[in-house]
Amino acid sequence: MTATPSDRNPSNPSRPASRVLIGLVLLVILLAIGWSAVWVYAANRAEREIDAWVAREARLGRIWNCGERNLAGFPFRFELRCRAPSLETRGGDPVRISAVSAQAVAQIWAPNHIVAEFTPPARVEDLATGRVYGGTWSLLQLSGVGDLSGRPQRFSVQAHDPKVQDAAALTPGAEARPLLSAKLFEFHVRRTAAAAASAGALDGLDYASGMTGGESALLAALGIAGPVDMSLQGNISAAADLRPMPVAQRLRAWAAAGGVARLDRFVMTTPEIAINADGTGSLTQQGRLNGNLTLGFSGLNELTQRLDRAGVIPSELAPIIGALALVGKPTTVDGRKGVSFALGFRDGTLRLGPVPVGVIPPLF
Repeated sequence: MTATPSDRNPSNPSRPASRVLIGLVLLVILLAIGWSAVWVYAANRAEREIDAWVAREARLGRIWNCGERNLAGFPFRFELRCRAPSLETRGGDPVRISAVSAQAVAQIWAPNHIVAEFTPPARVEDLATGRVYGGTWSLLQLSGVGDLSGRPQRFSVQAHDPKVQDAAALTPGAEARPLLSAKLFEFHVRRTAAAAASAGALDGLDYASGMTGGESALLAALGIAGPVDMSLQGNISAAADLRPMPVAQRLRAWAAAGGVARLDRFVMTTPEIAINADGTGSLTQQGRLNGNLTLGFSGLNELTQRLDRAGVIPSELAPIIGALALVGKPTTVDGRKGVSFALGFRDGTLRLGPVPVGVIPPLF
């Protein structure tokens, strides 16, 4: 057979091109194998870190359990899927919380940033009283960021259409008015380093929270119609110890550490009432309150009358509150006409301006 010109030509360009293609394919295969090995190694390490974190939480009084756990997400992230997750707290007011399932996700290049979503409904048991509540939502998402040691640095909760009700209301076919509901609730907290000027001081926490479209059976019973919108933010110093513990014990430890609570902003509004506040506070070693608070009201008289009719405040106190409104400073509260009061706390004594008006009992 006679050879073609291309067969006789030693410089055929198709041969180098085929070698390049083969080389690229081999490179891709090697990279895939290497990436798979890296993911498997990182996944095994993530499993060990999860176990170590669960053990640390248990020592702090928070017992996490998972009915069935598996790790997936190859190739670019980790997905921890948990069936029947639960949390039980010990050391303070004991509570057990459980849900249907949860999925936590972390990208492989940021394994310290975890986002988790939970499937409703949830069951909340007060282990001290035996009361049981149910919770539902359309979306419940938790987000956390930790440092290299695994200690949390930032934490957020966002719940869409949350509802809290008696557990019996979760039974199929049962109907009950929610104890508390909202269109959106969110809470954010992050650690703040202790000031350099306060050598040996404990880290603090910045916090912010908000709620829109809130409804409460308790408020409705008091004659306060919703919906309720609320937002607040501030800082609590000397608040590094987040272990569950009784409230009195926590307040005592916080006072001993020289903690200060700062409220930068608080606003709560309903269709008829608006409240805002800001100030600072601390506790003496005997549990008495020190600090100051600027409190603004719009619709104070209406609120007082409704609380009077509901029996929340003594009837003889209602006219006194109405008289106090006359000495308040005219202001605007969320764009509405209202009054503001400058309140002071000195060793547990409540002052309205320079005038003592009452004594607040020790908080522990």
